[in-house]
Amino acid sequence: MVRLGISVEGATEREFVSRVLAPELARYQVYASPIDMRGRVSLQRISREINSLLAMFDFVTTFYDFYGFQKRPQGDVEYLEAAISELVSPEQKHRFMPYVQQYEFEALVLAAHEQAEIVMAIESLGSRLHEIVAASGGAENVNDGYETCPSRRIKALAPQYEKKFHGPVILEEGLAAARAGCPRFDAWLTQLSQLAVQGEV
Repeated sequence: MVRLGISVEGATEREFVSRVLAPELARYQVYASPIDMRGRVSLQRISREINSLLAMFDFVTTFYDFYGFQKRPQGDVEYLEAAISELVSPEQKHRFMPYVQQYEFEALVLAAHEQAEIVMAIESLGSRLHEIVAASGGAENVNDGYETCPSRRIKALAPQYEKKFHGPVILEEGLAAARAGCPRFDAWLTQLSQLAVQGEV
């Protein structure tokens, strides 16, 4: 077994890790613990957090949104992940896997549109969310404009949506759909599920 620390952006991500990712990863002998940054994530704050977590866990990863990242450097989400990776020393890099959600946590909810309709109990919500995803070329491509980011797209159709509650609940049963619809997220979760084997090498 390995101990995995996940530095998360806020309460929504903390609940998601606790309720959805931790039970999933435990199947692979990877025991994940979320550590809440309480918002306003920046490279400066991450640097202090990550180096502390590396002293506490076998492996450390991150789960932040690209949308709203404070003072984010110019470049795409991969560039930001590379910048985060540079915050740790070379000898620690094999234990650190930075991950930034493109563009927002709610991309996962958009991908799990059928489960979103069930949880929110709004007729045709699933098909309308699917239309948004299809028009954007994928859930992870729904962009980070102020009015067009994933969370506001969902709120426009489901005003009662509360991300801290509804997001994790939707993804408890919708994780497979989220993985299928969000290739970057799926690749990250696959990498995490293999950490126990990596730790035995």
